[in-house]
Amino acid sequence: MLNEFLLRSGRLIEGVIRSVNNLLEKFHQSFFLYLLTGPSKFVSVGVYMIVFALLVAPLPVVGASLYSDAIKCDSESDTAETSSHSKHSVEPIFSLSSWRWLHAAKTVFVIHIWAVVVALLPYLISQIPSRTPTRSLLSWISLSIFSLHIFYTVLGSPFSHLAATHSHSHEWAILKSVMIAAAFIGLALMSVVNFATAEIGALFSVPLCLMAHPLKLDIRTRGIKSLARITCNMVFALILFPPISFFLVKGLFEGFGGINIGHFWNWVESLWLWSSATYLYLVLVQLPCWVLCIHILLHPC
Repeated sequence: MLNEFLLRSGRLIEGVIRSVNNLLEKFHQSFFLYLLTGPSKFVSVGVYMIVFALLVAPLPVVGASLYSDAIKCDSESDTAETSSHSKHSVEPIFSLSSWRWLHAAKTVFVIHIWAVVVALLPYLISQIPSRTPTRSLLSWISLSIFSLHIFYTVLGSPFSHLAATHSHSHEWAILKSVMIAAAFIGLALMSVVNFATAEIGALFSVPLCLMAHPLKLDIRTRGIKSLARITCNMVFALILFPPISFFLVKGLFEGFGGINIGHFWNWVESLWLWSSATYLYLVLVQLPCWVLCIHILLHPC
């Protein structure tokens, strides 16, 4: 009986080791480059990397086009103002239109620094004794909002600059171009960490960035295209907010009856403890893109 047990145990251990060895050989020791679509099926990186390239490659082109158009329109308005001013004054007027991207870059930089702070907050919250998932999530949200307010107070709100440059109606386009460039860099870096996560994230981040447009301009236009864009932006802003996305996916697979807001914290905490690439994408790529898109939607142009 003992010999039979030892023999079966040895065969089991040998089978597991051989299976893992064959799996590593199949995956070339790069399992994060594959999408597991079933218990025995996976999609190789050579198949879906083409989709990722097609999604991400146009982003720099779109960003450069937006920036060029915004600078061109603002330069024309500056020229008109200069010509009208020169009729009444002989003082020269200097235009710094080529440096307007600095404010947009500062806004994007502030949001990403804030995202880093938000990413580190779960570690501090996890040190609190006798905490519940619901209280932890509420603490995380409160501290995130408070830290964003602190950043705006110290470094300046992105809307405070608009009062001084109200004549430039294309500031939102410059901000969008810098945001698209930052999203491109973030997705490219995520592809180095985990290609599968970057691929899935690009499916959500790219439409969110490309569709962002000030609601005030669309409401002023009052066309079918504007109405469709408003609808798409509102839907994207709602369902692509990470907590809402989590609850929607969880509800679709498990039902909406037993959903609790504490479940999101449990999921986030597990991602944090596992050092998951999904956590890095959600907090350092998706969340900044979402916040910047909200800035563009609410832009008082």
